[in-house]
Amino acid sequence: MNNIKIGDKIVGDGHPVLIIAEAGINHNGSLNIAKKLVDVAVEAGADVIKFQKRDLSSLYQKKLVENPNLDSQGLETLMNALKKVELSDADYKELVAYCKQKNIMFLCTPWDKKSVDFLENLGVQAYKISSADMTNFPLLKYVASKNKPMIVSTGMSHFEEIKLTVNLLKSLKVDFMLMHCNSTYPAAFKDINLNFIKTLKNTFQIPIGYSGHERGLVISATAVSVGANAIERHITLDRTMQGPDHAASIEASGLARLVKYIRTTEVAILGKSLIASKDIKKGEVITESMINAKSPGRGLSPQLISALIGKKAKRDINADEFFVEEDLT
Repeated sequence: MNNIKIGDKIVGDGHPVLIIAEAGINHNGSLNIAKKLVDVAVEAGADVIKFQKRDLSSLYQKKLVENPNLDSQGLETLMNALKKVELSDADYKELVAYCKQKNIMFLCTPWDKKSVDFLENLGVQAYKISSADMTNFPLLKYVASKNKPMIVSTGMSHFEEIKLTVNLLKSLKVDFMLMHCNSTYPAAFKDINLNFIKTLKNTFQIPIGYSGHERGLVISATAVSVGANAIERHITLDRTMQGPDHAASIEASGLARLVKYIRTTEVAILGKSLIASKDIKKGEVITESMINAKSPGRGLSPQLISALIGKKAKRDINADEFFVEEDLT
């Protein structure tokens, strides 16, 4: 399976689960709340805090943006809600700086090309594609042109649609992973089908994560045991706040417990791996003193330590980082 690198995190089998705290629009248009959500993610131990960026004039007909009441499908309610929760460009810039200060990765979902350009100027390290845009080939191609890793959610899509998107992204030679997802808010347990993670992984040989919208924490933690390489959950300061995503989100204490459950699950089901006991530079000969065995078992098996000793490092390896199969070749 091909791993991908997002920021300084390697995502895939043999590496720790990437934990994404999805703030989305749960800041309700307040920079102060957005920063508090960053704090929640940092204190819980999440790897990533993710937001969303929209340019309404790029997403909807001009006449509907100006007067949503012209539409009879409930667009007026959605449009008014989205207008209320949009942060300003200056807010996003301050938010990125705040994430750097707090040492957590900032990611964002662009809903349109104009938002992609804005996020590119912010220096994002990867792009998250929403389930709603998994079949949006014009947007996928535009994002892929930025040569950044992509995380693509699959909610609401049939398997054949997923295959078409995977084939497109592979043809564009972009690093990407999929997120198994049920887009119902909240999702019923009986409809989640975690085994589909195995199907996606076996079929496409790429990292597969799980984006959860269910109530509680058990399903998201269990997804790790069936092979999820990343877990994403919506977070909120208070589930009773007004807004479309708060009720299906988890609060600070819930996120902290989920991170603990995920890390414990990694240890419990995955055994131990060979890891670097110190920083190793590319070209250095690997000696026994450079190697340790620790949980979780997501890297090279400790049984292979003799095969690793004496090899020249093919890459820079940080202390406490997994050795992987490629290090033996």
